[in-house]
Amino acid sequence: MSTGNVNKEFSDFGRRMTIIAVFTLLSMIFGFLGGIFLIFAIISYVFAFIIIILFLLVLGNTNRAGKELNNKELLAFRPKFFWGTVIRFIGQILWSIGLWAIADIVSRGGSGPIGGFVLLMVIGAIIIIVGSILRYMAWGGLATFFEEDRQIFTHDMSGRANTGAKLCKIACILDMTIILSGIGDLLRVIGYFMLSIIKKIGGAPAQPVYQPAAPQAAPLPAPSAVGPNFCPNCGSSVTSGARFCPNCGSDIN
Repeated sequence: MSTGNVNKEFSDFGRRMTIIAVFTLLSMIFGFLGGIFLIFAIISYVFAFIIIILFLLVLGNTNRAGKELNNKELLAFRPKFFWGTVIRFIGQILWSIGLWAIADIVSRGGSGPIGGFVLLMVIGAIIIIVGSILRYMAWGGLATFFEEDRQIFTHDMSGRANTGAKLCKIACILDMTIILSGIGDLLRVIGYFMLSIIKKIGGAPAQPVYQPAAPQAAPLPAPSAVGPNFCPNCGSSVTSGARFCPNCGSDIN
């Protein structure tokens, strides 16, 4: 395992989390203003696209570091977070379509089939919950890694990164409520900034997962130098160390 490679992956992870935190905050602000001016909504979508690209790079960092350290929590982060995000996005689309359709029907005087769109919102909400659970598990695994593998980082780094991952876990719980997801976004931004501290890694050496040493085979005992006690020819008793049988004269050795 190369300590330099692991440090580089975590350093890149930290730097990218800083940018993600800033762009997430800007996306929230411009998204709010997008309700007033269309240009702000477009800018918000641009930020969201950049965040997606950066997260794909971050997932690569955690996966490569997980392979170097042979750590199951890091290796599991990428698939859980990726699929959780995709599933949650699909749920958000279904929820939004149902909500917009109902709002349109209500604005036109309530004439139209609302039941189907309500069902669409329910299905979207269930899918959002499933995706949020996967993301919750991903951040939980990352928090466990920072807690159990403190020797890789300084005490301050591991502590703040662990807290940042836990804040992202709490944000996933709020995402499941849908109506509190805005508060979840704020917690996520704080968590991203706290996770970015590991960009300062470099002084603390990374340690591999402990592997017990293979057992060594015990050396075979040296053959005894003491000769036979009986003559192989006539069977007479022979004094230990004698070369010839005193009875028949045969060579003992």
